[in-house]
Amino acid sequence: MVKLKSELTWSFSRDRLFNDCQRAYYYNYYASWGGWSKDADEFSRKAYILKNMRSVDAWIGDIIHQIIKWVIQNKIIKKDIAFEESKQKAKQLLTKTWEQSRSRLWEDNPKYNLNLLEHYYKRDLDRELLRIKLEKVTKSINNFYHSSLFEELSSLTKENFLSVEDLDSFDFEGTKVFAIPDFALKSNKYFLYDWKTGKPSDKDMLQLSCYVLYAIGKWNIFEEDVCVVPVYLNQEEVSFEQVKALSVTEVKAYMRDSISKMKEVLTNSSNNIADIQKCFKSKAVWKCKSCKFQEICK
Repeated sequence: MVKLKSELTWSFSRDRLFNDCQRAYYYNYYASWGGWSKDADEFSRKAYILKNMRSVDAWIGDIIHQIIKWVIQNKIIKKDIAFEESKQKAKQLLTKTWEQSRSRLWEDNPKYNLNLLEHYYKRDLDRELLRIKLEKVTKSINNFYHSSLFEELSSLTKENFLSVEDLDSFDFEGTKVFAIPDFALKSNKYFLYDWKTGKPSDKDMLQLSCYVLYAIGKWNIFEEDVCVVPVYLNQEEVSFEQVKALSVTEVKAYMRDSISKMKEVLTNSSNNIADIQKCFKSKAVWKCKSCKFQEICK
């Protein structure tokens, strides 16, 4: 078995955590490294468990993404999944993963069993919350089924479908960059869709613009060939309109600066070893209550 080697990579989510709190960034990407091993020390194991923790809202977003991915993958092979079937599958998935967290199944396998932050830190969670979250899942999936995009999917051929939440990466000036567009299809242009289950954020545009850079290299196309579409599935009126992405020049400049700052906290760049003392805690202390790493943060 090939031994995994820690390396500095870049992604939108990694950059976001680095900017939110460098101490949490350290715990997530460095303290947790190797925590999956049976030989891991207690601190690394704990950091790894906390890294894989999910908040309730992130968990609900994951379920919505999984269901839509499943529906689209079946569309590719010309199999239609009825809304009621999707709704039932989402309910089963929600109930199953809730029980994983409540029963602490993650203690044996934290990567493949849900560990809810609210359960772990003994916040108020009950069956009523489960019902409310199921309503959000149902609404989001229903909005997808009643969208113009869903109607369009049936008329597409297999060649139109480019990717459905496929983890991929590309090289940017010597650094591996991860990109996971939720859905990409080709018609008159290349369309990149990103499902959003929360409220619109100014940060969304940067994420989508990074996908443009990925698409240019992946499919050997030009910047003007790519259209980005953020889809806020929990809104009363869901729009599938494309938005103007940041220019490739702007995105590259941002990524270059972000990677440079991440390198500044390293003491050994060859082995990707970071110094916790260089990773400062966020001054926004209100964020600490929702941080996964509050148990070990000193």
